[in-house]
This record gives sequence, structure tokens and C-alpha cells, in this order.
Amino acid sequence: MARIGIITCSNLTQEWGCVSSMCFAEIKDRKGFFKEYPSNEDLHLIGIINCSGCPTAGAPQKILRRVRPLAELQVDAIHLSTCITAVCPFKEKYKQVINEAYPEIKVIMGTHAGDTKQLLDAVKNFFSVDLVDLYMEHLKAKAQQ
Repeated sequence: MARIGIITCSNLTQEWGCVSSMCFAEIKDRKGFFKEYPSNEDLHLIGIINCSGCPTAGAPQKILRRVRPLAELQVDAIHLSTCITAVCPFKEKYKQVINEAYPEIKVIMGTHAGDTKQLLDAVKNFFSVDLVDLYMEHLKAKAQQ
């Protein structure tokens, strides 16, 4: 039995409302990054957490605080979700500090298959919209009614 955890991107789960359904489907169907587990071995999702956002210099310490409960629940592997591998500037640092703090836990870069460049482009486009400008346009339109 493999005990796994998943870390998702806080920005995408909070801003886009991602509910990790593709990650769950890949676990169930043993596709994507879950196909490497032996087919005769049960997969148990022990926990799914999001990262701590884009916390600049505090990222390594913050990710370890997030990982600790998964480690205490004795996961065998932690998957950094596909959204993290596509957009996160801290992904390699996260992998490094998790490996250093918990060498017994395998860190796997990804959950489901997909075009990470397309996801990155979509995220850049989404976050490039200036919400203040949109809100001001809305207020102006309301004032003219």
C-alpha cells in the first residue's frame, strides 16, 4: 500500500477554484504520475494540502510547516501537483527542502498529465487582468445608469 500526499498551488486553488478533480481522477485511474505505482498495490491518499502561496524568502520554512502533518501521517510520497510544476517559481526549492527534511519521503513532480506550457500561459493571462481597472469600469457604468 502506498500512502501519498499532494501539495497543490494555493493561488490556483484559491483564485481559480481548482478542486483537484484531475488529480483525484488520475489517482483512481492510475494515470499520469500515479501510473508508476505497482498495479497490485493500493493507493491511499492520506492528505491534500495547498502550498502557502508565493511567500518569497520564507517559502522553504513555510512549505515544511505544510508538509509536517503529512510526514507525521507517514506518507511514502508527496506529489507536487501539476499546477505547481507548471507555474511555481519555488518548485525546485520545495523539492530540495522536503527531501532534506524528510529523506524517507519521495517527492514526485506532478500529478496528472497535461500541457504545462498551456497552463502557464493561461495563468499568466488570468493574473495579468487588472481587477482594479475592471472594478472601476463597473463603478463608472453603474454611475451612468
